[in-house]
Amino acid sequence: MTDVNIKALKFKRKIKLAFYVRKKLAKVPSNKHAVISDLFPIKQDDKWNTEFEFLNIANLILGDNLNGIPHKAEIHFFDADGNHLGFSKIEISSMGRKTLRLAEFLKFNFTSAKTFAVFHDIQNYSLNIGKSFVAERGYCGYEYNRLGVKGYVHGNLDAVTLSDGKIIPIGNKGFISRYFTVQHCLTGPSNYEFIFTNPTSRKVKITPNIMYENSKWKKLQPFSINTKGSYNFNLYVNSGEKVFVRFKSKLYLARPVVFRVSNDSMDVFHG
Repeated sequence: MTDVNIKALKFKRKIKLAFYVRKKLAKVPSNKHAVISDLFPIKQDDKWNTEFEFLNIANLILGDNLNGIPHKAEIHFFDADGNHLGFSKIEISSMGRKTLRLAEFLKFNFTSAKTFAVFHDIQNYSLNIGKSFVAERGYCGYEYNRLGVKGYVHGNLDAVTLSDGKIIPIGNKGFISRYFTVQHCLTGPSNYEFIFTNPTSRKVKITPNIMYENSKWKKLQPFSINTKGSYNFNLYVNSGEKVFVRFKSKLYLARPVVFRVSNDSMDVFHG
C-alpha cells in the first residue's frame, strides 16, 4: 500500500469516527427525574396476541418484593402515525413480575394502537441510581394462531421519555445515511415482517435493499415514519430461496423487530 493510499484510509477513518462512532444512540433527558421507555410493537388481531412482562422495577432495585409498597406505572399507546392515543395506569405488588395482556387494554379505547411505552413511577422511592435513568426495555411475548406458545423479544432502543407530563422522543439520527444489514439469512417458504419505530423528533425515510443468493443488491420502494410512529415492511420468501436484506436511513440504529411466519410456526427476533 502506497503512502497516498494510507493517508486516504486514515482520512476515511477520521470521517467515520466523527460522523458515526462517537454519536450516542439516544439523547440524555434534561430532567434528572425523567423515565425512559422503548416503543414496543403491538400485534393484536384474530391471529395474534401480544403480552408484556411488567417488572416491579423499584422493589427489585431495593431488593424487597414482598414488603415493598405497590409499584405503579403508566402504559401509553400510539398509532402508526405516532399519535398519542392515551394511557392506562398499571400496578404490581408483592411479586417481581406481572404479565399484561394487551388485548385487555386495546378492546375498548386503543383499537388503532401499533406501539406502546411503559413509564415507571419512581417518585415514592428513594432509589440510589446516581446519574442513571429508570428505563423500560423489557420483554414482549407474541402468540400466533393460538398455538399456546409465545415468542419473546426484549426492547430495542431507548426511544421516548416521560418528563413533566410530556412524552419526548430521544433517539438520534445523523446527517449521512448508513446501512443496517439484518444479521439473518431469510429462507422460505416464509413471510417476514420487519417492524420499525421512529424514536427521533423528525420524520425519517428508510430504503429497503434485498439481495438474492449470487446476485447484487436491489433497492426497493422507500417508506417514511413520523416521529413516535411505526411501519411494517413485509417480504415473502419462496421455498428454496435465500435472501439478505438491509435498510438505508439516517437513523443511528435502524434495527427492526422481525417476525417470521412459516406454515403454522412463528419466530420473533431483533434484526
